[in-house]
Amino acid sequence: MKTLQKLLFGVFACLLIGLGPVVFGQTQEQAQPVQQERTQPTQQERTQPPAPPERVQAVQEVTATREIMALSYPEGTTISVKFQGTHRLPQASGEAKVGRKKGMTEIEIELDEMKPASFFGGDYNTYVLWTVSPEGHVVNVGEFILEGNRSKLNVSTPLETFGMMVTAEPHFLVSSPSRILALENTRSTKNTIPLQVSQIKYRGFEGVYNFERETLANMPEAKREVRPDWGQARTAVELAERAGAQQYAPDELAKAREALRKVEADVGAGVDKRVVMSQAHEVVRLAVAAQKQAEERAFQAALDAERKGHAEETSRLEKSMQEAQTEAERARLQAEQRELQLRMEERARQEALRQAEEAARRAAEAERQRREAEERARLAQQQAQQAESEAERLRREREEARSQMEQALSLVVETRRTARGLILNLPDILFEFNKATLQPQAREVLDKIAQILLKFQGYRLSIEGHTDSIGSDAYNQKLSEKRAQSVRNYLTKADIPLTVIEAAGFGESQPIASNTTGEGRQKNRRVEIVIQEPEQVRMIQERQ
Repeated sequence: MKTLQKLLFGVFACLLIGLGPVVFGQTQEQAQPVQQERTQPTQQERTQPPAPPERVQAVQEVTATREIMALSYPEGTTISVKFQGTHRLPQASGEAKVGRKKGMTEIEIELDEMKPASFFGGDYNTYVLWTVSPEGHVVNVGEFILEGNRSKLNVSTPLETFGMMVTAEPHFLVSSPSRILALENTRSTKNTIPLQVSQIKYRGFEGVYNFERETLANMPEAKREVRPDWGQARTAVELAERAGAQQYAPDELAKAREALRKVEADVGAGVDKRVVMSQAHEVVRLAVAAQKQAEERAFQAALDAERKGHAEETSRLEKSMQEAQTEAERARLQAEQRELQLRMEERARQEALRQAEEAARRAAEAERQRREAEERARLAQQQAQQAESEAERLRREREEARSQMEQALSLVVETRRTARGLILNLPDILFEFNKATLQPQAREVLDKIAQILLKFQGYRLSIEGHTDSIGSDAYNQKLSEKRAQSVRNYLTKADIPLTVIEAAGFGESQPIASNTTGEGRQKNRRVEIVIQEPEQVRMIQERQ
């Protein structure tokens, strides 16, 4: 009978020691009992199954309840919402302009009197903005990049009723807020906005994220630029290592480490900080992927070990019942077996609930990203339509102005439109015979032309001199250049910018009539002003 009692005591000890729930995220002191020196194993140790491997996790899930104010934002209005610093960052403040349009809520937020998150020490490097629904769903909507002690952020959310808070975090890709709450929204400046206060639950990272200060109240402002990107990359890799990625996700961790080494080398080489920031963000993505993979695999390993231990204990209990000599002993063992079964069922229920919550979170995140993508596409299409409408409006205005200019110029001189632009023809009679000196009539014509061109600006002018075929080529070339230059000089004195006028002579090389008749030669002796729009100049240059 004493032997049977010892056996039952051993079974009961197994239940207490080997079948308890797996502890996640404990510190070393919590997870390891005090060891005492013993030379021989006890009877209990000989019968007890090996302890299942402890799940290694970079963060400890702690459910904390905090009250946060959720505001409802009506469609078609923009509301100003103030942000107030907590005891973590008491001097900090902020204001958000929140407007809801066509199913999306746009948030433009500006923070002031901020101090770098790295001042908290340990694992903290940056600040993240969170939206919180009345149901308690928390979503990371963006990272604040400090410029001095200020920061701006423009984001959107499909939520209509939500609260907002800012926390210090190790990196920008965290999925749950830390315990370092820096700022939170307060009441709207418009009292007409309905308020909804909700109790939210979110997971903090108690005891795992390292930090040196509870508050930055007495910390001075940063005297130099603090770059969080490099620190985020290092911390993300460290968190992956703490999660057991070396054992459970070695390939993913190796990629993150290699990317981190490149970032460190580029920082040492003085590479442009925008390039380093992009590379550091990629390190964070790789490290977070390694951390999640390690946690999932470690959890599965612990769960498999626990199930194996339960199965072995069930088998031992069944064997003990078969060997029991009395009904009382058999009933006792059956009760213990039922208790074990209930524990297994409760464990399975908790795991199913955890998986359902995780699936719901991922589905909500996917839906948020889908809505944001749709909204971005809608805004892009709207902007494209607005740009097209604006371009069409400008084109019509330009066309109308050009028509008015052509009509005004045609009343002063002979004009014709060509592929090169609008051409004004100044005949030979406006110049002294065989000279480049302008006649008084020419000055009057050019004054009128200048007044019109000053009213319709944005064009380039090409002054081109031409002659007939009488005389030598060299003489005609020089005369045509001088006449073109005379017109150019007169127009610049009339306030036409010199930078938009070019002058050239072509001699007798470009006749518009036959040089065999006096009438034809008179037409060829001319100065032409070619008025070109910038687009026409660009097209001509491309063809050349």
